[in-house]
Amino acid sequence: MSTRPAPAATGADPAPAARPLLRQPAYLWWLASDTSSAFGLALQSFAVPLLALYLTDSPAQAGLIAAIGQVGRVLAIVPGGVLADRHDRRRLMVAGGILGALLAGAVAGFHAAGLLGFWLLTTLNLLINMRQGLLGAAGNAALKNVVDEARLGSAIAANQGRDAAIALSGGPAGGLLMALGQAFPFAASALAQLTSALAALCIRADLRPRTDDAGAGPGRDPAAALPGTGVVRAYLHEARQGFAWLLRRGDLRGVAVVSTVINLGFNAGITTIVFGLQQGGRSPATIGWVSAAIGVGMLAGAVAAPALVRRFRTGRLAAAGLVLASLSIAATPFAVTLPEPASVPVLLGVLAAGTFGIPAVNAGLLGYFMAAVPSSLMGRASSALDLMAMGAIPFAPLIAGFGYAALGWSGALLVSAGICAAAALMALGNRGLRSLPGPRLWGAHAAALSPGSAPAGRP
Repeated sequence: MSTRPAPAATGADPAPAARPLLRQPAYLWWLASDTSSAFGLALQSFAVPLLALYLTDSPAQAGLIAAIGQVGRVLAIVPGGVLADRHDRRRLMVAGGILGALLAGAVAGFHAAGLLGFWLLTTLNLLINMRQGLLGAAGNAALKNVVDEARLGSAIAANQGRDAAIALSGGPAGGLLMALGQAFPFAASALAQLTSALAALCIRADLRPRTDDAGAGPGRDPAAALPGTGVVRAYLHEARQGFAWLLRRGDLRGVAVVSTVINLGFNAGITTIVFGLQQGGRSPATIGWVSAAIGVGMLAGAVAAPALVRRFRTGRLAAAGLVLASLSIAATPFAVTLPEPASVPVLLGVLAAGTFGIPAVNAGLLGYFMAAVPSSLMGRASSALDLMAMGAIPFAPLIAGFGYAALGWSGALLVSAGICAAAALMALGNRGLRSLPGPRLWGAHAAALSPGSAPAGRP
């Protein structure tokens, strides 16, 4: 493949900045691909813990299945970032969709044949998560190829609304499909992943990463960046560039640490709620309303997110959103102890309220991050941030499973609430996070805090 810089925006589109996002075909096809993939993942994320519980009848074993899968995803994130910065992101998106369809179809097929057990489900869930970690970065990195920098904030805010719609529909859809048959959510996920691959083929834009001093670039021998070294060592060197850039950014280190803690606590809380409802005899359709409640809160938050991001400083908005999410998890132990039939509706209302601020937090922090990171480092820097933010998530199902077995439903939720409270306190006390400005000053703020020399020679 020849090596040339990617155009600033969408290649075939002569003036994308002058047109709204919904009138840019390259963005619409990217959105269709990313949405299909996200919906397929939402179905699997809902169905795997429940299927594990039905197969094992043990919250601890179900938590172990989910934890092993998350470990695989975390381990694959960094290699995935290197791939996204070295190879055509369209091909990676297509490969990810096809492989995702095959793996989801395998779960459905083995279960329909009566062959699915603890170890086979563990293995397939591990492969599903590793695929997402290895190839999922390509779609995120491609967004900067199809949207100009001035539209990034709007695109990310739109993605938050899309994610909210998926959260709103994914749980009920997964619950209804599982009520029809435990293999159905995985068959639907396979179809969604295949749709994602087909939509990626339709993106009329150059999705190759740009070649510059920050990376080896597409089509170049990976060992050429370090003469006398092997391919593996060269790839490790490129991966370290993403971490080195992120760790030198005092404005982003705090974001990564706080994200790690809040993700652990919030995911542990949600998983504990799912385990508790299932062990209490609730139907999959009822459990699906947990995801729907989260989706309602996020959808409302996504509607308000653009105005909130424009009006308030990003750092203060992020701290407020984290406090709200922490208070939500802190209220769940009290909600589940209410007498029936009040407990589930109150629990759903608490979760919806707690997730209202998440779209604004994500839009602000991710918008600032994308404004600060060089285009050629986008995949590696994003994977470094994802790894730091998600590094503790594999412990979430373990906290939920073993905590539920040892402490009961309310006890495990109190542990999750304590972790979230620690994250909120860290956010309030982190000066670098609190000082992040509003969107109009993102570029100037990032430039002012940029180290004198980036790992690969770029500012």
